[in-house]
Amino acid sequence: MKKIPMLCLILLLQLGSFSAWSLTPFSNNELDELEKEFIQLINQSDSIDRDPVANQYINQLGKQLALAAHIPTARFFLVKSGEINAFAGPGGYIGINSQLILASDNESELAGVMAHELAHVRLHHLYRMIEHQKQMRMPMLASVLASIALGAVNPVLGNGALMASLTGFAQDNINFTRASEKEADRIGIDMLIRSGQNPAGMAAFFKKMQQHSRYYYTDNIPAILRTHPLDDDRIAEAEERSVNLAKKVYPDSMNYRLFKELIRTDVSDDNKQLLEYYQLHCQKPGAGSSCQYGYALTELNLNRFAQAQARLAPLLAADNSNLFFQLAMARANIGNKEFEKAVNQMRELQADYPENYAVLMTYGQSLLAAGKTAQAATVFLKGSRKFKNDLPLCEELARAESGANRKPYAYFTQARCHLLQGRNRDALRQLKLVKRMAKHDPYLLARTEALMDEVKRSIE
Repeated sequence: MKKIPMLCLILLLQLGSFSAWSLTPFSNNELDELEKEFIQLINQSDSIDRDPVANQYINQLGKQLALAAHIPTARFFLVKSGEINAFAGPGGYIGINSQLILASDNESELAGVMAHELAHVRLHHLYRMIEHQKQMRMPMLASVLASIALGAVNPVLGNGALMASLTGFAQDNINFTRASEKEADRIGIDMLIRSGQNPAGMAAFFKKMQQHSRYYYTDNIPAILRTHPLDDDRIAEAEERSVNLAKKVYPDSMNYRLFKELIRTDVSDDNKQLLEYYQLHCQKPGAGSSCQYGYALTELNLNRFAQAQARLAPLLAADNSNLFFQLAMARANIGNKEFEKAVNQMRELQADYPENYAVLMTYGQSLLAAGKTAQAATVFLKGSRKFKNDLPLCEELARAESGANRKPYAYFTQARCHLLQGRNRDALRQLKLVKRMAKHDPYLLARTEALMDEVKRSIE
């Protein structure tokens, strides 16, 4: 996929200037369609980091912020990108770039960006941009927004007239967008206060980006400053709102430190070079357990499972309740073919954390590795009822059902996975196969026929 040209990137990525009481010209059905197609395009992308532990952390932090503000919980997804950026898409789906996470220095800075994006969602700022694109068909609009979220442009968007229309719209609204940014700052800072995060984190992060752009980026400023117009006045207002609060000590979050190392190892395309990085940094005074955790993850990525086990053992001895350490050790045990050990470990964790997505996924994967495919299918099926639109879980369920010799159900599940990616015709072909195989299973046959009708209507 091509990179977005600089001018288009600057102008397209305005999160809009839509007051909370404005009305979108689109119907609810049209907005539902837009959200659905946006998610499908995100699911198709190889740029998404689908690590269950990383996704559990970012969504748990997002949930804490949303609950504190008494707003619906958004769904955060992680984008593997070298650009520092975040994007609030349709339906409350918010993308956070990996480089933004690595550029943050503490959890409050990361939470500050997330709270700012949640505020954009709460204030419906995206709908202003949508309002001016009423002439566009939903698939094209969804493709534009997904391309923005992923930092790439779909080849079908090469139409010059379309780009001219979009950039013209954004230029007309760029000044009003600055007002929207300040509005999102105000709401976001209040969200940080209510959730127990340091409210200075938001201003600190944007100020750091501004300083970097002055001294290091020159013409190539960080994407987050192009998508979120920033000026000294905006930073001053955010700092003033934070400085007037009672002084409070905010403890460092170990889980944030571990999450950051997990992201670092997820996005690296050179594990041997990363291993050298940890060999150097973990020897330094004050490196701490997060460095050793990153070291162990890199060893896992290099299939050095025994070494990873040895490195994780003292971390677990010091903090046996930490899920980052526990789940990494389960991966090491599986890799070292100690399947029963991994299964027993994850069975206990799943009993303690029945609602935890990362625990559920790792438990099911340990059962699959141990050859207990029927049990794995049961675990993934239970999880699919809670995480209905999760693509990795859907794919693991299909794999487990296939391994358990439940081929018709595996094909049915695979059809659902296709639908989550917008591959409707692939799904329909799969369902036709299931229909032929499920003649003696009235329950599966009824489900298959109902889903086939739904897919046909969608295609039409």
